[in-house]
Amino acid sequence: MHYEPIVRRIGILLLASTVASSSACKQDGELDCRADGVDCTLAEAAVQAGVLVGTAYNEFRDDPEYIPALINDFNSVTHEGAMKWAATQPERGVFDFERADRMMELAESNGMSVRGHTLVWEQASLDATPDYVLDITDPEELRALMADHIRTVVGRYRGRIDAWDVVNEPLETAGSEIYENHFYQVLGPGYIAEAFALAREADPNATLFLNEVLVSSAGARFDALFELTKDLLEQGVPVHGVGFQGHFLTKPPIYDELRANLERIAALGVVVELTEVDIILHGTGDEATRLERQRQDYFDMASACLAVEACERMTLWGFTDRYTWIDSFFGAGFAPLPLDDDYARKPAYFGLRDGLLNGSGSNKTTAPTR
Repeated sequence: MHYEPIVRRIGILLLASTVASSSACKQDGELDCRADGVDCTLAEAAVQAGVLVGTAYNEFRDDPEYIPALINDFNSVTHEGAMKWAATQPERGVFDFERADRMMELAESNGMSVRGHTLVWEQASLDATPDYVLDITDPEELRALMADHIRTVVGRYRGRIDAWDVVNEPLETAGSEIYENHFYQVLGPGYIAEAFALAREADPNATLFLNEVLVSSAGARFDALFELTKDLLEQGVPVHGVGFQGHFLTKPPIYDELRANLERIAALGVVVELTEVDIILHGTGDEATRLERQRQDYFDMASACLAVEACERMTLWGFTDRYTWIDSFFGAGFAPLPLDDDYARKPAYFGLRDGLLNGSGSNKTTAPTR
């Protein structure tokens, strides 16, 4: 059964009362971001494109510029860490929602949609699964704990979070096989289906996602994700969407490949989203050349999404180069986000905005020069 996409409608309804407008540049009662002289934000451009544009969020309370910049440009938000297992249940049976609740208050007070990230994620590195979970070897004990965790976390935000990454990175980090993580070893491959069933029970109206990295290009890894999604759907598992993590760390998004992969997954009857986008400065040349290339990369990424009807949201993994996880892992200088360290708009910002406004349903792959 094909799942009827709902995210676009939710986003437009949430934003109806918050989008800035000017009587001099309205089109059918809405802001026309293509009109001469109109300087739209990313959120305003996204509304006109009929999609959501989001960002990962962290709390930087000593930075008075952070929250205003986030609210200005985004209509969707995902907490980078506060909804992961180790944050929401740091000790067995002890839940902590303080940080997650603060993000929810921020989102709801500003009419923003929310993605929940993530319910089940266990990799060899870079995950957030506490040791007390990894110490469990009895299937029934782990099954009961997973059920309690998902029911508690999803249930707390029932009707308030429109999408959840239910299972994050089910494939091997650098391969094309199902990763035999702790849940797999103790519960078997059916742990994915169980997690989705639990999430559906806890919030029947939330859009439930598989979320995977390094699947924007064609190849064995993408094929494995496709087959996993297809198999789960054939089993009747309530997978409603597939998230393409957009950590473009080795090469920029290739428009044709990304669009084709989004279309192929969408043809299974699910929605698709770009969920964790950051595009580092690539290649050689002076700074102006590399920034121009990054602008084109952001345009291509947005255009590929807009060319696929089922692609309803793009979420950046941060929005200012002042705060990016890439600096912590790879060092400074990659500058992967649309705003610079001082919150000034980079060429990438205009590439993303132009992709939102000009990329929908077209084969255009060259961004206008700014």
